[in-house]
Amino acid sequence: MLFALFITLNKGLTTFLTYFLLGLPQGAVIALIAVGYSMVYGIIQLINFAHGEVFMLSTMWVLMLVKPPANAGPSYYVITAAVGIMFFCTAWVLFSRFPNRFLQGLAALVIGVGAALLNAWIMPKAGAEPRLGFFAACAVAIAYSCCLGVTMDLVAYRPLRASPRLIPLITAIGLSIFFQNFAQSIWGSANQYFPAKATPEFFSGDRLQLSGPQGIFWRSETATLEVSRLDVVIVALALALMTGLQLFVQKTRTGKAMRACAQDRVTASLMGIKVNNVVALTFALGAGLAALVAPLYVLRGTPISPQMGYLVGILAFSSAVLGGIGNITGAMLGGMVIGIISAFVPLFDALDTFAWFGAAEKAGWITRAGYSQFVSWYGKPGQYQLGVAYAFMILIIVFKPTGLLGKASAKRA
Repeated sequence: MLFALFITLNKGLTTFLTYFLLGLPQGAVIALIAVGYSMVYGIIQLINFAHGEVFMLSTMWVLMLVKPPANAGPSYYVITAAVGIMFFCTAWVLFSRFPNRFLQGLAALVIGVGAALLNAWIMPKAGAEPRLGFFAACAVAIAYSCCLGVTMDLVAYRPLRASPRLIPLITAIGLSIFFQNFAQSIWGSANQYFPAKATPEFFSGDRLQLSGPQGIFWRSETATLEVSRLDVVIVALALALMTGLQLFVQKTRTGKAMRACAQDRVTASLMGIKVNNVVALTFALGAGLAALVAPLYVLRGTPISPQMGYLVGILAFSSAVLGGIGNITGAMLGGMVIGIISAFVPLFDALDTFAWFGAAEKAGWITRAGYSQFVSWYGKPGQYQLGVAYAFMILIIVFKPTGLLGKASAKRA
């Protein structure tokens, strides 16, 4: 609140709202990714550092479905095999109630092979037109991401469920590096974008204009703000998903099972809850939420690269810690705070135009020549967006170690 007041008094309410509207969709994306971290940690106390790479791979999958490759290569077979394995593992978990392991494996194999063949058919060949539109490709990428989340849990984390926490943590870091190298070997390390003809025209249309009074007490002019349709869709989608997730966790039987596993997995299993299935569902939900907003995040201008998941994932993890790790609502709040604070930092590039700068100059506390020399040495404040966001997080954690909405707990022997 003090930060917002500082901006408003120095630059005007219009400037504050402009940067706020820029940070809102960014915070919404970070919040949805942070929810995945919090849900997994809340149930199995694991920091899934590979969650950011799920976000990255979902954009890669959309890219491969809407952009025909320059030439065919072995990547077709590698991707097809990976899709088959992911769907096999997901079906294995879904059919875990089968009394016969042979029938369970046979059903999973049929689904895995079918998914691999379908993927080979929908992937555009070199020089051919894509078979799927943008939204259909996004739906396929969401399904792939959910299956990837289940596969990660089944293959990498479930065997380590009873191990010390450090071992699954190292495994998560290894998975993150593996997925980055996998994406680089298949799609290359260069930055890429969705082709212009594949982007929906709705997102590239005229910007929406919002009009209202510029001041509350001191001005009466009318301010006009512009916001893109894409940003409106991202914020609306994020709010809808956050509300739906909260209702799912609080009101449904499966949500109650998730909360029971988060409280005590052993007791939950004794009460008849299939803990492994609940954990797999949690991984799938977190991956699906990240995949839902990943293509929209790229449409805002962020390039697709194997490292994009790491950068966004670190921000999302910081948001989860800021809000209170393991708390879904806290993760949402932390993501919005980090995103909005980061958006305001470039405003300080014009620090010498602030009202208090002129007052400090008249008082002899600062000179414009000295400020210009300082900027030439250290650069403009806008370069330190992430540093300011992390400093804000550290400041909160120092005074409230459990995060904004986290609660302190004690374990007794």
